[in-house]
Amino acid sequence: MRIVADAERGGGPATEAAILAVVVGLLLAFAMAAGRLTAAESAVDQAARSAARLASVQRDPATGRVAAEAESRRVLEGQGIVCDHLDVAVEADPASAPIGVHAVMRARVTCAVRWSDLGLPGLPGGREVTADFASPIDRYRERT
Repeated sequence: MRIVADAERGGGPATEAAILAVVVGLLLAFAMAAGRLTAAESAVDQAARSAARLASVQRDPATGRVAAEAESRRVLEGQGIVCDHLDVAVEADPASAPIGVHAVMRARVTCAVRWSDLGLPGLPGGREVTADFASPIDRYRERT
């Protein structure tokens, strides 16, 4: 019977602990990335809903666009979401419908969420998250 030395076995508990620490660190980083993506998707959806609702109560589409962009920024900041690039597109459908005709105001919010600060190998940059929502315009409200 031969006794195998530590050098022949390929390492000891310290090597195993180092490998385990790296694996656990990568799993935590991926979990943080998934959590950040989930939080961003939820916040962007809420921002699109708020933007469309606020834009739908404005008197004209131009004022609605300005109010929708400000509201979507406010919602995202309130949720703690930092966008590298934020794009808010608002459109009335149809843009100048006569009184009594059903119309909606649509808002699309796109936020580029950053992952580069998580320190994940192979995940530099980030991901774009987009949400759409349509809010009805009061059909008997005065329009410009």
